[in-house]
Amino acid sequence: MRQALVFAVLLGACTAAPEAPVQGLREGLRAHPLAWMSGCWERADGTYREVWSAPEHGYLFGYALTLENDKPVFFEQSRIDPGATFTFNAYPAGKGPSAFQERFRSFTRIEFVNAAHDYPQVVAYEQTKGGLTASISLEDDTQRQDFVFRPCKD
Repeated sequence: MRQALVFAVLLGACTAAPEAPVQGLREGLRAHPLAWMSGCWERADGTYREVWSAPEHGYLFGYALTLENDKPVFFEQSRIDPGATFTFNAYPAGKGPSAFQERFRSFTRIEFVNAAHDYPQVVAYEQTKGGLTASISLEDDTQRQDFVFRPCKD
């Protein structure tokens, strides 16, 4: 009986051990205020995909692809830097950065602004029930474009 009890305790310890790092990772993701952006996001028609890394030392790294016939025709790299406020850095077609400063943040939305930039001047992300929505516009909210994303299928 004693051997069976020791075996059960050891077996339980072995099966529980791999879950600890995963649980730690989940807690780390929840601790970062923009962790909800992490993942692969795509438009329903498959013409645009945006991917954001899990937070790494406060940074998020991203890229976006515009697709035609499932082939990339435009790309953009992005980085969100930590600080007292977050900074969104865009590198369209590898050129940049164009830096946008955080102007608003809630638990499910963040807006970045650069009034001196030609277009866009505002970049925003919002967590939605079904995924993620991004928008770009001028500072007065004209020339607004919305991008509704769902989690990537592949």
